[in-house]
Amino acid sequence: MIMEQQMNAVKQMIEMQKAGFDNIMNSTLMFLNQSDVMLNSFLGLATWMPEEMKNAFRQQTETKKQAFEFFKKSIDDGYDNLMKLLEEGKFPKFGQ
Repeated sequence: MIMEQQMNAVKQMIEMQKAGFDNIMNSTLMFLNQSDVMLNSFLGLATWMPEEMKNAFRQQTETKKQAFEFFKKSIDDGYDNLMKLLEEGKFPKFGQ
């Protein structure tokens, strides 16, 4: 009974941390998307800038998005694996 209550408390803490992480990542994604819009507007107006440089900026933006998605997926997978371990009871028991 006590062990079950402890596991439920741990699960709730992990779910709360996951929700906080998701909120931070969503805010960061909104910031990245807005900065992408601003960069594209700037590049559209920068007639003095060579096309190669504009393409470098665009490529950097795509690389940044891919890295962001990879990072988020890695953390999400970690949370999923942790919850799976807790549900299967393969996580170390408390007090041992």
